[in-house]
Amino acid sequence: MTTSGKKLKSLAEKEGVSNRVSFITSCSTAERNELLSSCLCVLYTPTDEHFGIVPLEAMAAYKPVIACNSGGPVETVKSGETGYLCEPSPEDFSSAMAKFVEDPELARRMGSEARKHVVESFSAKTFGEKLNQYLVDVVSSPKED
Repeated sequence: MTTSGKKLKSLAEKEGVSNRVSFITSCSTAERNELLSSCLCVLYTPTDEHFGIVPLEAMAAYKPVIACNSGGPVETVKSGETGYLCEPSPEDFSSAMAKFVEDPELARRMGSEARKHVVESFSAKTFGEKLNQYLVDVVSSPKED
């Protein structure tokens, strides 16, 4: 476990929540799918992260995402529709989490929107259609001498 992981584990013990928190650094696909099926939402905490597949995997599994308002999630998460984009602070993340805890139906609705968004914008079919259109546009555009 990394130094930051050890600090988080220690903090969870200090705060008396270690029996309700699991720290998983790497998991199999089956384990990931089980975790996604049983959670209310997914937290994605990296700041200035590149594209990031985790938010897309979560949304494909009908889960809303709470992520930092920077990097890849700005392109993939529709704040207020498929999850929430937050400043990287405990206050912002806990406020977003509280909305889902207080209203699990909100998490379900946003999860459904998240799934729809991923299928419409990031599926292999959509990618193929966009690539095909790009190629058609390139081939049919006038040639410059």
